[in-house]
Order: sequence, then structure tokens, then C-alpha cells
Amino acid sequence: MKPSTPDELGACADGSCTVVVTKGTEIPRAAGLRAGPFTVSAVGAEDVDLSSVDASGFTSNLLGQRPDQRGPSTVNELSIAVLAIVGDRVHGQERVCRPQRRRDGP
Repeated sequence: MKPSTPDELGACADGSCTVVVTKGTEIPRAAGLRAGPFTVSAVGAEDVDLSSVDASGFTSNLLGQRPDQRGPSTVNELSIAVLAIVGDRVHGQERVCRPQRRRDGP
């Protein structure tokens, strides 16, 4: 797996992308969401840490993200999933996850 190019990472700005990242890679802020940008702060043999500081100074940390964790982590409406870890590279996915309104309630 080759790390994603800046153009490929730029596709994350619309809130939907699948990329390969290494430690230090910045995943751009998704337009219209109060989440990101996220920086890959650590890549271990089994898990990945991501961190984000928004414009107001609020910090979000997604620590110990694993491919087998039974689903993505969500910050506001942005979901981030680790698909695979190969050496120092992470194959991950980012997507907008908008809550669905239930038909039988609010």
C-alpha cells in the first residue's frame, strides 16, 4: 500500500474518502462538519491514534483505533474506520454519518 497523495487526501474534505496514511498524515476537515482535521499521531502494530484540534481549541482524540473494533468511531457526524494496518501504513475510511430519524418517534 502506498500512502495517499495530497490530492487523494483532499477528497476527504467532502466527508467521504478511503485513504492510506502514515504517522503525521493530516486528514483534512470535512466541509460543513465540526470535526477535524485529524492527524495520525501514532501507528502501532495493532492500533492507530488520531487527534484533532478545532478552531475553538477543542481537542478530540481517537485512541487505539483497530480494524476489528466492530465499527467506526464517530465525532459529530464524521465516522472514521481503520480498515487495515500494514507495517507503518493504515488503510482507513472517513465518511459522513448523519443520524436517521425514527419513523415512530422524534
